[in-house]
Amino acid sequence: MSFCINLKQKMNRTLYCKKLNKQITFKDCSNCPHRKYKQVKEYKYRPSKGKCSNYYNDVSIMPPSTLYSTKKVKGCQKHHIFGGVANRPKSEKYGLFIWLTLRQHDYLHKHPKEMLNIKKEAQRSFMRYYDKTVEEFIEIFGKSWL
Repeated sequence: MSFCINLKQKMNRTLYCKKLNKQITFKDCSNCPHRKYKQVKEYKYRPSKGKCSNYYNDVSIMPPSTLYSTKKVKGCQKHHIFGGVANRPKSEKYGLFIWLTLRQHDYLHKHPKEMLNIKKEAQRSFMRYYDKTVEEFIEIFGKSWL
């Protein structure tokens, strides 16, 4: 049910029309010539904070695997392969992220060898997808993991 933008409810639960400056009922409001409704904007999720909000992306270029998901899954967290203040937005922009459950995410952060394997695979995917060399990768991300 949508209501007129001029309709207000007072503390004593009576309805008041700001346009007519008087107390009214719902029936009076529905027949009012000044009836006006609030416009509703279409909402698209976009992170509001942080540098990643500039490049919000749902498309991962990582190869499919049984260890992680490349598509957004309810209950999973987004893991940026190359983290940190400088590289997280770049990971977002270039699609270098995966979706992990909380348990998988914790495991990955506690096991650096697994993280290194995923970084190597991400670098290979980036170079294949964007047709870049190792030098160009280093220019963007500052380091090679291969």
